[in-house]
Amino acid sequence: MRSLSTHKSPLRRAAVRGVAALALLLPAGALAAAPAGGGGGGRGGEGVSAPDLAALIIGLQAGRDAAPSASVNPVAAPVDYGTAINGFGNERGRPHEGQDMFAPEGTPVLSPATTEVVETGSDSGRGNWAAVYDRTADRTYVYMHMSGPAGVAAGDRLEPGDRVGLLGCTGSCDGAHLHFEVRTGRGPYGTAIDPLPLLRRWQPAR
Repeated sequence: MRSLSTHKSPLRRAAVRGVAALALLLPAGALAAAPAGGGGGGRGGEGVSAPDLAALIIGLQAGRDAAPSASVNPVAAPVDYGTAINGFGNERGRPHEGQDMFAPEGTPVLSPATTEVVETGSDSGRGNWAAVYDRTADRTYVYMHMSGPAGVAAGDRLEPGDRVGLLGCTGSCDGAHLHFEVRTGRGPYGTAIDPLPLLRRWQPAR
């Protein structure tokens, strides 16, 4: 294989830019079988062999494929956010540290991002609940009142859209809904923040 020149000519730089653009358009497999024979025909050691081009394109394609997926809404159905008393704050006369999300009982509730399950449980207040940690955003998403025990366990890794459980009405609740919290840091007891801006930004689950 002919070595690449340390000093890249304008033609060489243009070729590399073209290869990078091509990598974003073609699947990696389309060039994986590029002919292995012969270096490029450039002068002064500036040619690029077919295997070099294929390796560069495959690498760029792999990087693109590894990009984080877009976050999804944690309820896999059209959602009613209720009234002011169902939102974050003190409208009900006491702190409400999450957002109620109304949908049919049994609707899957999902991980909105790449997360790790940190805790699950069941009690008279939260009903069946789970907490999953989003390392990238350094925040924890808490799911309450699920119809049955969480379908995940501590230590499980979830991708966007993976099921956490099913929406229901267990514990202290009135009507089938998901009480969804966003808390800073790792774990279900960090500072609570208003989930609604995130929920409105996240794309509906498909």
